[in-house]
Amino acid sequence: MRPSRRGIFVPKVPRAIREAIDSYPGGICLSAPDGRVILVNRQMNEVVYQLVGHTVIDAEETWTALGAMTRSRGCEMVATHSSLRAVAGDGEDDERDDLLAFRMSDGSIWQLRRTVLDDDTMQAVQIVASDISDLYRLGKELSENNARLAAFQTRQKSLLANIVEVNREKELLAAKMRVHDELGRCLVATRRSLSKDSLDEDVPSLKRGWEEVIRNLSNLPSPTETGRTSPESELLRVAEMIGCTIEFIGEKPTDGLVLHLMYAAIREALTNAVRYAGADRLTVSMRRDARGYHVEISSNGRPPEMVVRERGGLGNLRRRLEEEGASLTIGYDPGVVLVLDIPVDCGADGSAR
Repeated sequence: MRPSRRGIFVPKVPRAIREAIDSYPGGICLSAPDGRVILVNRQMNEVVYQLVGHTVIDAEETWTALGAMTRSRGCEMVATHSSLRAVAGDGEDDERDDLLAFRMSDGSIWQLRRTVLDDDTMQAVQIVASDISDLYRLGKELSENNARLAAFQTRQKSLLANIVEVNREKELLAAKMRVHDELGRCLVATRRSLSKDSLDEDVPSLKRGWEEVIRNLSNLPSPTETGRTSPESELLRVAEMIGCTIEFIGEKPTDGLVLHLMYAAIREALTNAVRYAGADRLTVSMRRDARGYHVEISSNGRPPEMVVRERGGLGNLRRRLEEEGASLTIGYDPGVVLVLDIPVDCGADGSAR
């Protein structure tokens, strides 16, 4: 061993080891902590010479010069420690390693990694140069593809949102047309009964027809949110008009389709609770889990005298929910409780919109 200029002993490297390391295609440099070179191969000297104009004489000074370089002699720095890990890291680097990457004059990309080697007997600094041209190119392509994929997903979400809105408008139009036809039939039937002087006999059937029309009118889907009102505000306004309050418990869904289905169920529950159970308060409990949204709608109304029959608005609500992959359960606690389970991918399967 020979002493360094700072009193650190640097081992002499046998010629055979030097020749073997010179044949290595990558660059290798070992030095003492003070920068005194222990071993450096031919490829490392060539890489460093292209970048800073001289070979490795003092490893620490050379690394400092490399870190300060941006563009010189037809070469340029293309990445530093953090960005290089993201683009071309191999996942095995120690967090204490320093990393630099350069584009050489021939277009190749070389990574230089500085690592402190420390054991019980000695400490040394290792600098390794590797040609990562292919890895760097693939990493850049992956990053660009990910950016394009993110932009595509954003456009797809916007398109799906527009499809949902268009389908809601179509549903609203179809419901209005259906109610209009039912209203016309009731008017014709009432006029016929009046003209034939058979009103007393036809009262039961006419009463059922008009009740169905009124029910369907009250359960028309709300229009989508505008700059002035929202489905929720309209729902609260209707509840106030008929003497009922609505209390929401839990975190409200943010997905438009889930909100649309939930408000449709609340409208149906509100109408039935006030009309048949004399309720003046509706409670909507909402919970989100890994599978989707769980919503329970209950009231302070009277318990039903018999099992609820699913017809009219309630039957339409069940069909609407099942079309979107959701489910409806009717419970009693002690009054009627509507339980909705709406999956996170609501409306995504072939049976939905």
